[in-house]
Amino acid sequence: MTVDVARLSRRTLKAGTMLHRVHRADRDPWFFDRSPHGRFNPTGTPDRGACYWAEKPIGAWIESFRSLLTLTEEDLAGRALATLTLTGDLVVSDLTVKRALAAGVTASITAGADYAPPQALADALQAVTDGIRWRLRHDLSQRLVGVALFGQPGRDAARSRGRARTSTGPIPQSVREEAGRLFGYRVLPTPV
Repeated sequence: MTVDVARLSRRTLKAGTMLHRVHRADRDPWFFDRSPHGRFNPTGTPDRGACYWAEKPIGAWIESFRSLLTLTEEDLAGRALATLTLTGDLVVSDLTVKRALAAGVTASITAGADYAPPQALADALQAVTDGIRWRLRHDLSQRLVGVALFGQPGRDAARSRGRARTSTGPIPQSVREEAGRLFGYRVLPTPV
């Protein structure tokens, strides 16, 4: 089934909206991936990529660590939590609403192992939206939401900083505890 882009609902992420991303601490959080390895990475446009965020810090955690449930302190020391606050509105295609089914969206697009359909959707949306909003596949309750923003690697990373205030720091203890309580993640001391 092909997605009818014209029938997809749009959502405006208003100025002041906060999004979160767990990323490697030695790298900038604004990374627009254009490899074939990201669900909503545009692959038909070689100069475009997707930068993945979540609406809650715990969503950023599970997007980063996925099913790797046992981590070490060293693993976490190499990561940081970035929080952005939008300084202007962004419009994204919303795959979280029930009406998305009428456009051809099914769980296989947002959670399936075949990335070709969601990447084709990302290709089709490049000219009409700033990104995609979807439910995170590693949250089986389907309450946590991710946002993939589209942009040009390098140039749009710098421009994106102008569209949002970004702060980065260590992953807070509260997020670590929430990950353990809700999903069963464990953080072990780094072996000596």
